Amino acid sequence: MRVVLMVVIFMMLVSPTWAFNWLVAEVGGDDSEQGPYQGGEVKFLPDGGFTISATGGDIWGNKIGCTLAYIEGGISGDFIIEYTIEEHTTDPPTTWSKCGVMIAQEIDPETPYVFLQSTCSNDPTALNDKGSKIITREAWGGGAGPGSNGWAPLQWPVTYKMVREGDIFTASLSFDGGKTYESVEDAADGKAGFTELAFKDPVVLGIAINGHNAGQTTGTATVVDIRLNGEDTFAVEASGKLATMWAELKG
Repeated sequence: MRVVLMVVIFMMLVSPTWAFNWLVAEVGGDDSEQGPYQGGEVKFLPDGGFTISATGGDIWGNKIGCTLAYIEGGISGDFIIEYTIEEHTTDPPTTWSKCGVMIAQEIDPETPYVFLQSTCSNDPTALNDKGSKIITREAWGGGAGPGSNGWAPLQWPVTYKMVREGDIFTASLSFDGGKTYESVEDAADGKAGFTELAFKDPVVLGIAINGHNAGQTTGTATVVDIRLNGEDTFAVEASGKLATMWAELKG
């Protein structure tokens, strides 16, 4: 089992005052579902957000394998997180590379979690048939299962929203940049647009991605406009020399 935590070098070098501090973890290893999970990377973007990748692994089964960009310190209480996936591709194309928000008890391959899956944009099966769903693992080291299903085919960019109210997690998506949202439920298939899981606060909150295909596929996604309770998680407090440095970096 491999669980590696890395403080983001980009942030250390520039040292801006972010609204939130983002860290990166590689979760899993050779024994991950659809392993070996061989790691990944997160490239932070000057205007906020990041490109995140993972080779192998899966967010499913008894031991996850994924790359996770998460907010330092965890989150307590109710919240709303919104984010936009601009594109999500796989190399070679495969069905089950997943990207989306993860709420977890700990950074551990066997942790209980709630995950909002978005499948990749360059595989016809994933694009047309798999769409979005909520995946929930209720117990440490237990199996995972879908709490919802639907919204296929997807379109890019796609904006997601996850709402936590106590133990209830409700998911919706938007194809107009968050102006209007619709539930990910599939009533015809008996799938709800929410799941229920009791966590002990604080929870780990971040964006995760896996590769899949028995360690042979790399999934890569660009995720931007990440907002927590309406606040830009990559907002920078501009003051003095720091403002100048940030402006130069963005240029």
